[in-house]
Amino acid sequence: MASIKSAWRAFAAGYTRFVERQGFLIILMACIGVIAGTAAWTNQAQPPLVQPTPPVGDAASVAQLQQQSLRDAATPTPAPTAVPQVFQPPLETISVLRNFDATRMVQSGVTGLWQLHDALDLRCAAGDPVRAMADGTVTAASSKGLMGATVTIDHGEGVTAQYAGMAMLSGLREGDPVEAGQTIGFGGNTVLDESDLEPHLHLRVTRNGAAVDPLSLLRD
Repeated sequence: MASIKSAWRAFAAGYTRFVERQGFLIILMACIGVIAGTAAWTNQAQPPLVQPTPPVGDAASVAQLQQQSLRDAATPTPAPTAVPQVFQPPLETISVLRNFDATRMVQSGVTGLWQLHDALDLRCAAGDPVRAMADGTVTAASSKGLMGATVTIDHGEGVTAQYAGMAMLSGLREGDPVEAGQTIGFGGNTVLDESDLEPHLHLRVTRNGAAVDPLSLLRD
């Protein structure tokens, strides 16, 4: 027992002397080991950075299409330019019986009433075909009344034409589409206020609600 205690004392004394001589070096090595281990763990914990690579082959085509689509979406598409309506004469031959005049009152030789003649009277023979001046839609059609057989057509772009004084219509009804040059009625002399004149087409045209000279449309 005494020998064991003596050996332990000798070991403890030797360890103490070793620590006193080498302790600083041991602590230094331990710190270096801790720092190196921490750095290695940190490098493993961070995912590697992936460098983007340019697309190749089909991938390049897809990427270019996507970029082009983005550019197209950012660039507004110009609206298509509307084609102006072209008007053609409503009769085979244009002969003015009485001009358009929206500035002076005229007296009817039949009723004696004074009113504006904001229309154009075109000579025709009884039964001459009256044709639509342009494509459009019938907004009114009547074979009776003070204006005689009358067809009103919306020609678009704010232009509405009233073809009045005809002897009869060609069977058109409200809502019917018409094409330029289509026969819409037949010449006569049925406008009450103008029944003392020779047969003619009483043509009244408005643009955005205001009466305009029908000849201006035909000239255009």
